[in-house]
Amino acid sequence: VREQELQGQIDSMLATLDRQTQDLHAAQQQVTQLRVTGESADGLVQVVVNSVGGVIEVHLAPDAFRRSSPESLGRAMTDAARRAGVAAHAESMRIMGSIVSATETLPDLPDLVPGAPSLRDFLPPLVPEGGGTPVDPEPTRDDDGDGSWSRALLRDGWQ
Repeated sequence: VREQELQGQIDSMLATLDRQTQDLHAAQQQVTQLRVTGESADGLVQVVVNSVGGVIEVHLAPDAFRRSSPESLGRAMTDAARRAGVAAHAESMRIMGSIVSATETLPDLPDLVPGAPSLRDFLPPLVPEGGGTPVDPEPTRDDDGDGSWSRALLRDGWQ
C-alpha cells in the first residue's frame, strides 16, 4: 500500500513537472520574442530593446536635431534606453515569475526524502536581494572639464 502511495505521488509529480516544463518553454519563447520601447522624457527619442535590454532600434523625432544639442540628444538616448531596459526587465520577471511561483507548489526533495537538501536553495532569486530593478550608476565626467567620459583605456591606451 505504501508503495502504491509513493508511486501515485511520483506519477503526480511527473505529470506536474511535464506541464510546468511546457509552461517554461512557452514563457522562454515569450521572453525571447519580447520587445519593449522606452521613450525619453523630452519625447525626442524612442529605443526598442529585447528582453535583456539589448538595443534593437533607435528612433529620433523628425525635429530632434533642431530641438536639441548633441549632448542633450545623447542624454535623451540614454534616458530612453534605460527606461526600455527597466521595462524589459520588469516584463521578463513578470513572465518568468509566474513559472517560478508555480514550482513553489511542488513537493521539494526533503518532502520525499527526510533530511535531503532543498532544491530551492540552489535556485537564484528572481528579484535581487535589495529588491527592485538593478540600475546602472550614472556615468561620471572627468575632473579636467574637457567633457570627455572617464574611460582610462580609451584615454590612455594599452600600458
